[in-house]
Amino acid sequence: MDVVHRLNELRLERNMSVYRLAELSGINQSTLANSFSRGTVPSVANLQRICETLGISMAQFFTENEEPVLLAPDEVLLIKNYRRLPETIKKAVGEIVNTTPNL
Repeated sequence: MDVVHRLNELRLERNMSVYRLAELSGINQSTLANSFSRGTVPSVANLQRICETLGISMAQFFTENEEPVLLAPDEVLLIKNYRRLPETIKKAVGEIVNTTPNL
């Protein structure tokens, strides 16, 4: 898989400039610009941040045969905040979500 090519495809699908991707991900713009222009693969940490910014997981990024599931910005925020919760609260949230009847 050409990681940089895939990143570029995902970025362009979202009509996002390199500058905007850098701004939203918190990665230095020159770092991202160099990745795209020179074809250098970002570090794992930066790739994770880019994927989160693009609304996909790392697993989705590396899945070539399936359409990526695009998350809305509020869904991305929800997941980020959920990951920060203590395990006991995560369990309680899971119980609430998994027992709520379909509306």
